[in-house]
Amino acid sequence: MEHSEFLEKLGLGKRESVTYLALLEHGRGSVSDLSRRTGLFRTQVYDALDGLTREGLVAVSPKGKYKMYTAESPKKLEEKFLELSNRFDKEITELSQLYHSPDAHRPIVKYVEGQKGITSIHDDIVTSLKHGDIYYRYSSSKVTQNEWRTNYLSKKYRILRDQKKLERRVITNLPNKLQKRPRLEREVKAVPPDFDLFEYNVSQIIYGNKVAVIDYNTETAVVIENPTIAKFQEKIFQLLFRKL
Repeated sequence: MEHSEFLEKLGLGKRESVTYLALLEHGRGSVSDLSRRTGLFRTQVYDALDGLTREGLVAVSPKGKYKMYTAESPKKLEEKFLELSNRFDKEITELSQLYHSPDAHRPIVKYVEGQKGITSIHDDIVTSLKHGDIYYRYSSSKVTQNEWRTNYLSKKYRILRDQKKLERRVITNLPNKLQKRPRLEREVKAVPPDFDLFEYNVSQIIYGNKVAVIDYNTETAVVIENPTIAKFQEKIFQLLFRKL
C-alpha cells in the first residue's frame, strides 16, 4: 500500500495526503514550494494546509511576510487512528442494537487462533464495555506480564482500558499475584497452592455478555456470546472470589 493511500484510509483527503508527504520528505516549505513539489495549484495547497492544520499534522511559522509550513511527527496519526477506531466501535454497537436476529437467544460461538486472534479478544473487551464496567479473569500463571503485553495486547487495549476506567477482578495463583503491582481498579485473589488450576496455561475472561476461553499452549480461543451463559459464569466467579 502506498503512503498516500494509507493516509487516505485514515481520513485525509488526496491533496492533504500529497501535501503532508511532501513536507515529510522535503522538510518545511512555503505554499509556492509545496505547489512546485506536489503539482497542485496554490489554492489547492492552501485548502490542503488548512485541513492538515486542523488535524494537528502541520505547524505554521512566519518567515518575513510569508508563512512556512512544517510536518508534525507521523506519530500524531496514532491519535487519528484511535479516534476512527473509537468511532467505528461506537457505530458498530449502535448498528448491532438495530439488528434483530431470529436466533437472538441462541449462543454465538466464535473460534480464533494465533496472537492476532487473542489480541482481538482483548480489544473487544475494552471496546464493547462501557465506562466503569467490570470484567472478570482467571489468569494463567505461565504467561509472564512481559509476554502478555508484547504478544497479546495492542496499544488500543491499554489506552481504552484506562480511558474507560474499566475495573478488573482477577483470580490466579499466589506467585502470579505477587508479580502484579497494586492498582486501584484491579483486585487480585489467589487460589490455594495445592489447587493450582492455572498450571494448564488456560485463561478465562467474562465480560459483558461474553465468555472467552484462551489456551495459550496452542494460541487458540473460543468466545461464547450469550447473556445467560455469561451471567452464570460471572456468578460462579463472584462466589469463588468471595471465598478466597
